[in-house]
Amino acid sequence: MPHALTLAAIVVRLLHLPSGATIDPFGARALMSAMPDGTVSASVTVRGFVRETIAWAPFAGRSRPIVNQPPVIALLRQLCEDLPKASTGPVLAGWLADGSAIATMQSPEMVDLDDTSGQYAPVVVHLRSRQCLDMGNGVALGTAGMFAAGYTAFINRVPAPSNVVSAHETFVAMRWHDRTREPLGDGIAIAVDTQGDAAGASVPPGKGGAFDALPHARIWFANRAPIQPAEASPASAAYAIDTRGRATGMLEDQSGRHYAFLWENGAVRRLDDAVRAPGWRFECGYAFGPAGEIVGVGTYRGTPAAFVISGLD
Repeated sequence: MPHALTLAAIVVRLLHLPSGATIDPFGARALMSAMPDGTVSASVTVRGFVRETIAWAPFAGRSRPIVNQPPVIALLRQLCEDLPKASTGPVLAGWLADGSAIATMQSPEMVDLDDTSGQYAPVVVHLRSRQCLDMGNGVALGTAGMFAAGYTAFINRVPAPSNVVSAHETFVAMRWHDRTREPLGDGIAIAVDTQGDAAGASVPPGKGGAFDALPHARIWFANRAPIQPAEASPASAAYAIDTRGRATGMLEDQSGRHYAFLWENGAVRRLDDAVRAPGWRFECGYAFGPAGEIVGVGTYRGTPAAFVISGLD
């Protein structure tokens, strides 16, 4: 099986998944990322229930497991254990350009749903110089430059616990510039670029039915009005945005099939139509690589596979 398919100037690189592993094309957050050196990582589900993190080295099609917990997680547990009280532990969103870590301290596993104090709502923390700095209630999902992106959920106008899914929840997309908190409007921001532009959806992807609403992709700009790039689709989500003015993600058609899309110059294109690679179905774009590549998941000859597409302008 070829590791790369060249179509004129477009190259599609095949990234093999471990046996029995899949990557959800409609994740609650971006399930793939690309490092500056070209390494691609992914959160996979093995045989339907076991979650693992794997990585592919640059120009390699075979994955390897990532088994070591980042040292910053242990430090976050040590320094931020009381935010919120009895937290289930930190979930790392990423790093800022100055080396600070951004994470979310999740709600306890059991909460009192009759409590309307907001004390069990998740908290975004900024770890710098061994100091755990409280950035307010919310969930952080991505970082770039000096920006972080995420959202705050509310039930009856009170910050909601992170382990509750309710049709009564509302969501406000958030952007943090260093430690400055900036509400963006309704929705959740999943990704941000180094200019402060953010991308995401109207409600958390993958769980739209539970919120009595299907998600629709949204893009919030630093200097102009937000847009909804795939509003005509029954459901969609934007998982990545870059400084070239592009966003990528997933949209569904009327039959519930997933399609990876690229938004650029005010227009949405399905990658299946833009690339037309024999044997491939591109289901979700999850990230941009260091040279502008699109990283995502789909199927190759009917088998789940990840991909890196370069040369698509």
